[in-house]
Amino acid sequence: MAVIEEFSNILRALSTSTEYYSAPPSGPPEQYPSLSNNELERLQQTVYGTIFGGKSAYSYMKLVGEPAPVTVNLPSPDELSNKSLWSIDGSNKTLDYTAFHMMLSRSALVEYQYSTVPLPQHHSITTRDCSGLCIVDGNIFTDKVYMFSQSTAELKKVENTSWIDIIRKATEPLIVSYDSNTLDKKPSMHAMGWCNKFMQTLELLSQYDVPVDKPGVVIRDGPIFPIYASNVDIQKSLEHVLTWNNKLLICSSKRISESTLFLEFLMNPDNAKMMEYYFPEQMISKSLLSKLPADYLLLRKILKPGQRTPFIEVFPHNQKSILNHNSDLIPICCYYMRKRHPNTIVRLEFPKKYLQSNNLEWAISCVAWQHEIGSKVPHVQEFADRQCQVSSEVEILRKITASKLAENMLETMEVYE
Repeated sequence: MAVIEEFSNILRALSTSTEYYSAPPSGPPEQYPSLSNNELERLQQTVYGTIFGGKSAYSYMKLVGEPAPVTVNLPSPDELSNKSLWSIDGSNKTLDYTAFHMMLSRSALVEYQYSTVPLPQHHSITTRDCSGLCIVDGNIFTDKVYMFSQSTAELKKVENTSWIDIIRKATEPLIVSYDSNTLDKKPSMHAMGWCNKFMQTLELLSQYDVPVDKPGVVIRDGPIFPIYASNVDIQKSLEHVLTWNNKLLICSSKRISESTLFLEFLMNPDNAKMMEYYFPEQMISKSLLSKLPADYLLLRKILKPGQRTPFIEVFPHNQKSILNHNSDLIPICCYYMRKRHPNTIVRLEFPKKYLQSNNLEWAISCVAWQHEIGSKVPHVQEFADRQCQVSSEVEILRKITASKLAENMLETMEVYE
């Protein structure tokens, strides 16, 4: 486990209690990048960019095609033969020791290759890791820490940093900092923000690991625009995806408890007729819908098992700069309810350019089929989720860190969880 060795080296640079407590108070190192207020605000948003408190996530929303739900036909064996399904998922974890935070992030790319004849190998797994160190107290480590970590000092004053390029080249934990002058002064929130940024950047980076020559469908977990990744990385990676000529990217969100796509669509004054269409003679009003927390309370009244909602084109506020530059990336969204119990629902998103593709409905049918054979979410997504977990490394690191803190008589650095 490379990440264990990397952090073990970092911990060798911990100050002793004598060195630490005798040094004058010191804040975080100022030469490393820290999160801005805008980046920290995203921690208070839903995964789709909605700010709690009622602000809409979208500048506009419009229906694509007819409003009626659509029955999704599952792919046949012949349609799947010599095709691959990939899934990309990520996980992360921060370890809080008050004066410093260790951050672990991982993405997994899983491939299922389908064939009507036996193959030597039907699946493969590719993972990417990124570890980081957020320093809150400059006294906690000796200068030796810089021997075992990768500096990001050159990024301190760089706007629109591409973290894809940084993470792709990183061979040691990235050092980042904490800024007490931001609105959220909790170091743990800063560490969480960094960890989410690294994880979502790894997921975008995994899109470059998909083989160019193989046809099929790529299913990436979460919304098409991950809210913690930098806009430059989102645009770069999605424009790379649009160069694929033999596969499509479908983003599948398995956690829809925060999704308000249909609520926002129905509450738009321009869509008043849609409320009557979906809820005829039920006297549903905008004020009533505004009391509902998310779409999951509506969808079972709109969809039958095996159906998807109509496509809805949306324009997220926080991605205006990207979408004004490239309208092919405007998200198209829908929900799919699976046929068998439990009739769980996933939210699907893809770039607007795919509306011109003859393979779009087939790609959605592949995601629907995987949803049918999974326990509660698409099967290939479940497998990718298991491959990206960092829980085993976290448990080992907890023990190693506790031992090293005790050795240096810095036990008070541990935080109760």
